[in-house]
Amino acid sequence: MAAWKITDRCNLRCTYCDPSIMTQAGSSENINRFEALARIGAYKPHILNISGGEPSLVKELPALLSQAKTAWNPHIRVVHNGTAPQKLEGSLPYIDRLVISIDGPGEVNTATRGISGDVVLERIAKLIEIIDLSSKTSNNKAPDIYVNTVVTEKNIDTLPLFASQIAAVSPRAGLALLPVMPLHSELSVLREGEKGYRRFLEIYAKMRSVHDNTVHNFDCVMRHDDLRKIQCYNQYFAVRFSPTGEFFSCGANIGSQLRRTDKAFKKIFKKGGVKKLFTIIARTVWGKMGKVDFTCRNMCNCDSWFDMLLLGKDTEYAPILLREFKGRLNANDYRELDEFVKKNINADFDVDWFKSLVEADY
Repeated sequence: MAAWKITDRCNLRCTYCDPSIMTQAGSSENINRFEALARIGAYKPHILNISGGEPSLVKELPALLSQAKTAWNPHIRVVHNGTAPQKLEGSLPYIDRLVISIDGPGEVNTATRGISGDVVLERIAKLIEIIDLSSKTSNNKAPDIYVNTVVTEKNIDTLPLFASQIAAVSPRAGLALLPVMPLHSELSVLREGEKGYRRFLEIYAKMRSVHDNTVHNFDCVMRHDDLRKIQCYNQYFAVRFSPTGEFFSCGANIGSQLRRTDKAFKKIFKKGGVKKLFTIIARTVWGKMGKVDFTCRNMCNCDSWFDMLLLGKDTEYAPILLREFKGRLNANDYRELDEFVKKNINADFDVDWFKSLVEADY
């Protein structure tokens, strides 16, 4: 899997984002993205996730996605903030999944993302009309549409209403729920651990009753016993790239932040910063000794669903993303996966079970 942060520019200032690595929508970026894409294409990732910043601000996006499809045909996922989905029209023939970030109805989304959730839903409805019409006239496969919602103390009680609104827009518009990070913050529903998780599951059941195309990845977070020292396995299956195509291991670690912004030096001296830096140094030493170190001090949502599968644990969030691999993994891919996981992660890993999930008809 590859995640390309295609731009640092954004036309919103969401409360969850780090403003030190975001720039204004109208700011200039002197980037040759076709050269960046060529560097990414050298890895031939099966999944190419395009995020930002805001990808719709990149004028050459349709040409870039077309080139990726022609060069190695990845499953392309684009993450959009919902401000102007019509700007993605030229890219739709190349997008397999469009993920739109909304945190709730009306002013709930305004409070966290700066744009009304109702306005975004109206725009999604119009976009789906365009997609359906285009599919009928061109025989192109319509991209999947998913809404990504970060669950917080501010929006959790409004989510059943929000789920019904999405169902009204289109039953095939899925809703994916993620916990806010960090988990110990005042906004986090999970700061009370199991008690908060049970509360979430009660709300989630109500959401499923009005829109069954709803999933969550809270179980991926709850598998960790000690959040101060977690084991992150997906970091060995996912590569991340800056707007210029520079490879970095994890968008949350100090090393990546040091390379991305001159303000990041201050992060080392914040609470936990030195420990994170020590973890990076220790991992480098272990790597030179031929050991595989999965330790991480940053709890995040990035591909945590994949960790569950490597541990042999099914999760309802997984099928949504596993289907992106369908038809893209060959016998050698499965063999290498099986050998690596059994040696380093889970000796009881069942690669045939994993393959059956990938190749299933969802």
